[in-house]
Amino acid sequence: MNKVNIKLINAFLERDRLNVRADLESYKDFYCAATSYNSSNIKHGHQRRINPNTLKEFAQKVLEKETELENAKSFDDIYAIIKSCKIYKIGRLAIYDTAIRIAYLKGLEPTEVYLQQGASWGAHKLRIHGKSANRNKFDELGLNDFKIHEIECFLCIYHKCLDCLYIDSCPYIVTPNLFPTKKGICKR
Repeated sequence: MNKVNIKLINAFLERDRLNVRADLESYKDFYCAATSYNSSNIKHGHQRRINPNTLKEFAQKVLEKETELENAKSFDDIYAIIKSCKIYKIGRLAIYDTAIRIAYLKGLEPTEVYLQQGASWGAHKLRIHGKSANRNKFDELGLNDFKIHEIECFLCIYHKCLDCLYIDSCPYIVTPNLFPTKKGICKR
């Protein structure tokens, strides 16, 4: 297995790591985590297509499990509880995002890298398959300085770049200030 290009790793560590942390820190409680609206009342882009009323209904189901969530001892416990709250139009990504936000509020970290949407596409390019993967698979690729939830974010953010032949000229990597959002990622 080839290692991940160091330029991608450095781009994440220098630029995206702080954004990921700031995003997780912006959810003040379980309700905000489940509705995907942070403390500035901004809806997370991952849930942009989900109707706000659907997110509110989902959040109500999550709040019904508040005691269980408070007593949860691991990310896996939280994920299972959130998954049990699933309603129509709430998919795997919304469930994971809600679980990671609540886990972050509680100071808990996943034990495996959960692979959904962009993260699964990135993992697939690295020849890693499944709904989750053991962390050591990513350590071998050069991601050993990453927390587990950061690996998921890295795979999602850079999934289009992982097999790019033009990484040295990718404007997102070479001149990141030109592209403060994901718009600069190579579109092959």
